[in-house]
Amino acid sequence: MYPGKSCTFLLTMNALKYGIKATSVMSHTKMTTITNNLTFAQKATLGNASQTVCQPINWPQILKQPDSFTPQTVRTYLIDVIEKLSQHFAVHMDGSLMGKIRVTRRSTNGANPVHVDISTWRAQQLFPQMVQCAWEERGQKKTLFKNVVDLFLKSRNRRELYQCQPQNQPVRTSPVIKWLRTQLSLPTECCPINWGGLNARNLLYESFLESVDSRAGWNPKSISQEFYRALPNCRPETGLRIRRCGVAMMHMPTRDFCCDVLNNWIQKNEIANTLRF
Repeated sequence: MYPGKSCTFLLTMNALKYGIKATSVMSHTKMTTITNNLTFAQKATLGNASQTVCQPINWPQILKQPDSFTPQTVRTYLIDVIEKLSQHFAVHMDGSLMGKIRVTRRSTNGANPVHVDISTWRAQQLFPQMVQCAWEERGQKKTLFKNVVDLFLKSRNRRELYQCQPQNQPVRTSPVIKWLRTQLSLPTECCPINWGGLNARNLLYESFLESVDSRAGWNPKSISQEFYRALPNCRPETGLRIRRCGVAMMHMPTRDFCCDVLNNWIQKNEIANTLRF
């Protein structure tokens, strides 16, 4: 290569090198200026909020798992996870923010908690943590692998926010309503109930007793009557109680039907003038 061409080549490469570097510095300066001009609430919606304005959520503590899972412990674990998530997440159920998630975290400066309202998509981007469970139930291996935000949104024991205040009415809550809350809050992979089909009565009775405060005073007949009152479709025709291979069975309505029953009860007895989905 000729000396003149070599010098020209080196000059060109240096110009490109320093030009790119200068452009990179200018871009970084511009981004820093934009970030500094954001409000405190806007900074709390950024991906680096846990390093700037908010203390990070303690995910190891929230998602801490037992040594092993059984059908019962996996459901207890998931309910416990949702209760812990409810300390940071809540869903707006009405008003202009309906459908958005309120995220609550502690401020890095020790001031009041930081609240931001973001879309479900943004929440999934900010919190990609996954809930993973593996267990064996009735001879079948089952797994659950779901994003924490997705799991929270599909749960029935999630925290919800309403602009309209609930009415305090002295209404007797059927234990079956509490049972429905528990069973419908579980992901379909973890729920032992065969919605829209036959279920062993002993399985229903045991899951019912797990949801009540005290087992005292309950027997198969009284539990069956509670199911019949809350879910009339469960009642068999007189003298035609179903058995399979000698096991007493009870028909359970579909999951959608049971969701409607629960929502209608809540709308009638807990929430006034509020749309519920």
